[in-house]
Amino acid sequence: MKLAFIAPGSVGHTTKWVNSLAEEGLDVTLITQHRVTTALHKSVKVNYLPFTGTIGYFLNAPALNRLIKRLKPDVINVHYASGYGTLALLSGIKPYILSVWGSDVYEYPYLSKLKMWLSQKSLLNAHKIASTSEAMAKQVLKVANPSKDEIAITPFGIDLSLFTNQRAAFNREIITIGIVKTLEHKYGIDLLLNAFAIVEKNFKEKGITTPLKLLIVGGGPLEHALKEHAEKLRLESTIEFVGKVDNSQVCRYINAMDIFVVPSRIESFGVAAVEALACERPCIVANTGGLPGVVLDGETGKVVDAESDSAIAEAIIDFINDPNNAIQMGQAGRQDVLVKYDQKNTVKNMINLYQEFHEKYVY
Repeated sequence: MKLAFIAPGSVGHTTKWVNSLAEEGLDVTLITQHRVTTALHKSVKVNYLPFTGTIGYFLNAPALNRLIKRLKPDVINVHYASGYGTLALLSGIKPYILSVWGSDVYEYPYLSKLKMWLSQKSLLNAHKIASTSEAMAKQVLKVANPSKDEIAITPFGIDLSLFTNQRAAFNREIITIGIVKTLEHKYGIDLLLNAFAIVEKNFKEKGITTPLKLLIVGGGPLEHALKEHAEKLRLESTIEFVGKVDNSQVCRYINAMDIFVVPSRIESFGVAAVEALACERPCIVANTGGLPGVVLDGETGKVVDAESDSAIAEAIIDFINDPNNAIQMGQAGRQDVLVKYDQKNTVKNMINLYQEFHEKYVY
């Protein structure tokens, strides 16, 4: 099967998808206006569009149309509804599958009336929409009004040979709470800092001497502001900001934690939580977007009220007070991930979608 994969080549999600699809034998051509920065499977071909930046989504339309006519792919998969979705809309190529990512349906449409109009046009122009979660599929229906039959659920999978339990949780004197995430407002890192301060205060008032550590892994625009916030909360001695790390190091840092927290304000799916569960880490997540679908409340972790630092703190204290229960939840999380989010199965799920689409729409 010849696949034209139109997406940002500079993003890890793109390279994971094209590499995994190529490994399954698909003839993959990545079409992008972003420079590829990660090694690609040897069979993946890359075609760069002539223009870059926001204007590229408009000016590259004729070039994309010509390229698709020349390649004659069996299936076209456009990734995300805003930038490349706009490009696909203007190029006149069709039919194609449009994969939504998160911010393209949760944030971008609400920035202006024009962007809402463009989002709606992009979504409705696609012959099939792929969403990583049921929650995001519902958000798509809020933005536009495609038929529910036009939305397929294609969860993002992870390599379970890479994400494993390398160190048992709660096996050291110090208890480490942490997160691996980009330091942006939508991911609620400030809420985690507040919650950790509440836990420290609670322990101090009760005379509990269990040593605690907060591990923040990731870089982003709020790094300086969050460090300042940590200083105001007097967390300097118990918090570590690691900064941005390579994807190959993520598992190692997850294994340095005993409790993994995802307090996101917006979260389309919850890859970070899946990776933590694969490492048998009990998770605390906000009741936001796709997170409650990834973490099963009371079974593989705790789902708490969104925007509530006190609820996060209470969940952390519960896990620390009952580590055996936390460990059991982490182990159950690994088993759940094995069934639902094994990368091999999620890639096959996507290929099945491609095959069904190709049978329905002959190019």
